[in-house]
Formats: sequence, structure tokens, C-alpha cells
Amino acid sequence: MANRTFGWIQNPSSTDTLRDILGLFVPGSEFHTYMVNERLPLLASAGLFKTPGLYMEFQKILRANKPIAFDVLKGQGAGGESRAKAKCSGLAQAAVTGQQFKEYIVDGRKIRIKKPYTDDWSADGFLRWAVSLGFLDYNYADDTCSITESGVALVMAKTTKEKNSILGQAYLSYPPVCRVLGLLASKGHMTKFEIGSQLGFTDEAGFTSFPQNIWVQAYEESTDDEEKKTLRSDTEGSSDKYARMICGWLEAIGWVNKRPKTVRETFGSKTYTCVIASAFEITGIGIINYNKALGKSKSPRTPKFVYREMLASKASDANYLRMRRSLILEYLSNHAPRSVDEIKAFLDSKNIEEKWATIKDDMSGLINIGMDIEYDGEHYKLNDKIEKLIPYQEKIAKDITDAVVVKDRARLRLQHIDHKYLTLIDYAFSGKDKCTDFEVYTIDLLVNELAFNGIHLGGTRKPDGIFYHDNKGVIIDNKAYSKGFTITRGMADEMTRYVQENNDRNPERNPNQWWLNFGDNVNHFNFVFISSLFKGEIEHMLNNIKQSTGVEGCVLTAENLLYYADAIKGGDMQKSVFMSQFGAGQEIVCPNYRV
Repeated sequence: MANRTFGWIQNPSSTDTLRDILGLFVPGSEFHTYMVNERLPLLASAGLFKTPGLYMEFQKILRANKPIAFDVLKGQGAGGESRAKAKCSGLAQAAVTGQQFKEYIVDGRKIRIKKPYTDDWSADGFLRWAVSLGFLDYNYADDTCSITESGVALVMAKTTKEKNSILGQAYLSYPPVCRVLGLLASKGHMTKFEIGSQLGFTDEAGFTSFPQNIWVQAYEESTDDEEKKTLRSDTEGSSDKYARMICGWLEAIGWVNKRPKTVRETFGSKTYTCVIASAFEITGIGIINYNKALGKSKSPRTPKFVYREMLASKASDANYLRMRRSLILEYLSNHAPRSVDEIKAFLDSKNIEEKWATIKDDMSGLINIGMDIEYDGEHYKLNDKIEKLIPYQEKIAKDITDAVVVKDRARLRLQHIDHKYLTLIDYAFSGKDKCTDFEVYTIDLLVNELAFNGIHLGGTRKPDGIFYHDNKGVIIDNKAYSKGFTITRGMADEMTRYVQENNDRNPERNPNQWWLNFGDNVNHFNFVFISSLFKGEIEHMLNNIKQSTGVEGCVLTAENLLYYADAIKGGDMQKSVFMSQFGAGQEIVCPNYRV
């Protein structure tokens, strides 16, 4: 069975292009006729197909009026080359016109036109969008797509009003749209960060939201125009991007207005005022249609299209999570109130053993993706009618990777801190591609959840972050390693340099003077490496740094950082006691206060 990722859309935004791709399935439509008579012959004449036989294959498929294989629509990747140089290999690729103008030789004549096809990644995005909104039906058995009645209606729509009406009805069937509309209806003017922090399964790395106050602090403290530009355009979590894209769709049909928001954020001991351009508010027509989705008007409640792929994103055990959450929705689908114990018993009957904490986190996540689930403090009741959710035909075994095992263990023990911080475990085991997220969420936990003073630094010639309390300060180095972290000589030298810079505080040695972020009263310092787990001669390398700098340090797993945070939040440990741990010269482990 092919592995498709329906449900969460980040990049496609042009509904005109979406409509064109749907036109591939409607013979006689304007775009279908254009593809047959103009676009495909142009690609063939210009030698832009990956293989010559694709021209006749695509013509035959367009004339057959049958379901089309997803791979035929999507096409192939660049095969090691850059996407820009790849030739057209998919029917949906051929339906999308690029943004850049290029020169081609057609029938011996040079022409300059916009690139008449796109890459497989972009084509895949539009196809997933079409499926997720119910314009295309996807057949799991043979990996094909066919057009639905609403898809045909969108292709044949004559006016903007008619088109927007069809799009609006489709959006209401897409749970994340209802989540976004619900947040805006209840909380008013919101930034993408404020929406993103409440969208998706927030305890998983695939649903990240960049902490707004950390973003504001970084933006307001920056004196570099390029850095500010990067913060505006590229610094956001995956859920923030989902929120921004969804609001863009809704803005285009008049349900949401985009309006900059002035926010006042406190981070540590400083308060900042900043204007965030990517902010949104619901309109009157948006409220009317949101109420329609809930069945509050004369219209019946809008069914929700829930593909199982929507129920997890980038988790290492995503398929298992999707199966488990699909079963929970199946159990709730008769709309009877159910307690956590009843849900657990149902899962047990399906040979899926999970603890109450896991089920409660699942229920919070299902609400955050846009399912209308009421919770009275004891029972959960699903109000939505669900369509498109195909059950798994066989049980999927639970992943037993280190990250999953550690996360499940931590989930049970954490009683006081927000479970979104479980993503720190995902990041710690993720490898270097998620290192920045690891750094940011570490500071987020220490500053926003525990009210320490601190700052995310990162970048050239800076440690990843620092935090402090009273007169004690700690230099942080986050290390994301899937198989565990060993302090190499080079990494020890890097930490030694940071510690010595802080000892000397000489701007000639490092002009960025990162150490000034410590409070003026901080005069006792330690350092810490934070990672997934540790191996090698940890104590020996920590002692080497101490011998070179006179400063003691330690190592700390992300798991134990969470336990310390929970103990502090629950009142079992004082902050001063926590701060005293960092000169241990070894790995520090939080006592279990719940035993």
C-alpha cells in the first residue's frame, strides 16, 4: 500500500491551480480541452517530457475518463538533480504553470513563456489538498484518484460567487479550518503563532509552534535587517504555517481578514512591544458559516472529512498513532459520552494497551485538529459526523524506538507541565536537522513554563542559550542525537571557549558579547550539555573543561529536564535546588517524587 500524507497542507494556496488539476478529470471542461490541445503538445514539441512516451500515455489517460493513478498524476522526483532542471513526468505536474519565464525551442522557433509544468513536490501538494477537501476521492486499494461531485461543481463553476460557495462548503468539511474559525470566533484577533500553538497534536514534533514571546524578543533585539527579514519570512513552526495557509484560504473567500496585531510580550525580565503582520480576525460572514458547520442554523451540521493520515504527522510511530486515534474516533462515532476508562477498555478489546495519560493527550489533540468534541470533566462526546475515515485492516505494531519508549515513560510521570514539552524528547532524538527547535523549546520550557530568566542565542560564536536564577547562571549546549551523544574533543573545546569568554568578558575576544544576557547580579556559573542520552567518557570530558576554565558543569537528558521541570512546577523542588545541580561533573538525574 502506498504511503500518502493527506490531511495537513502547508504550501498550495492557488485555488485556480487546484481547479485546473481537477479539470484533468472532467472531459469537455475548458482546462481539460486546453491540456489535450495545447499544453501536452507544447511539452512534447519542446522536449520537456522525461520520456517521449509520456505524451501519448497522458493523452490516452485524459480521454479514458477513468480514475487516475496517484503516481501518474504526481510524477517522479528529480532523481538526484535539482528540481529546476527536472523534466515533466506527471500529469498534475503538466497542469501547473510555473512562476518563472524560460526560453524553449518549439518547432525550430525560440519562445519565452512561463515554465509550462512544475515539480513532483508541488504537484503532490495540490493533489493532497484536493483529496483533503473532498474534491478528489482516493482509493487505498489501488492508489488511484477520481473526481467527486463537488470537484466537478468547482470545475464547472461560472462565477466567483459560485466558486467561493463551493470552496467554502469544502473548507467547512476540513477539520483544521473549523479549528481555526473556532479559535478566531472565541478569542478574536490572533497571530499565526497564537493560532498555531493550539492547532494539531501539540505533543508531537510534526505540530510545532514557535513561541511568540521568543520570536518577539529575537525580532526586537535584532539590529540586522537581514536577520529581521528571515524572522519575518522563515521563522515559524509547522502548525504556525498551517494556520497561516488556512487563514489565507479563508481570507480569499471573505471569511477572515488579515490585519497586523500589536502584541506586548514579556520574556524573562524584559517586556517588548511588536507588530506582527501575520495576524487574523474572523468576519461576520465567517461567523455565519462557522455556525453553519456546527449545525446552529437551519442548515444541517457539516460532516467532517477525516483521512487517517491527518491523525499524525512526522512521529516515528505515525502509522500506529493513526490506527489508535482512528479507533478512538470509531468508538466515539455513535455520539454517546465516553469516559477515559471506557475508551481505554475499548482499545484493550482491540489489543491496544495504553495508559490514561496517553488517551487524554489523544483527546486533546483530536480537539485541536478541529473535531467537535465536548468534555465535561469526565466524559467525551463527539458531535461530528465523520466521513472518509477508512479503518486499518490489520493491527499496526507500536514502534519501540528509544524516543517512543522514553516519551511514553515521561508522559505517565509528568503531572504539572504542559505535555507539549514532550516534543523535547522528539527533538533530542531527531538528529541535527531539528537542533534549532530543540534549542528554542528548551528555553521555552525554562522561561515560559518555569519562569526562569533566559534567552535563546544560537548562531555564530554563541552558545545555544543561557538561563539564570538569583546569582546562578547556566550556559546551555543542546545536542540532538538519535543514538546518544558523546562529548568529543572538538565539542569540549567549543564549550570551553564559551565558558572562557564568559569568564573574561572581553569584547575584543568576541564582539557579540553574548554573556551580557546574564543578569548583572549573576556571579556563579555552570554549563550543561542537553541531549537524548549520553555515552563515552562523559565525566572525564566534563573534568577537562573544568580544569581549563575553573567552571563546573554536567550533562542532562531531555527526559530528566522534563522531570526537573515537573518537580519545580508541582512544588516538589525549589529553583535554587535545581540550579545547584549543574556543577555535579556528571549526568544529573531527577528523583521521582511520585514513588
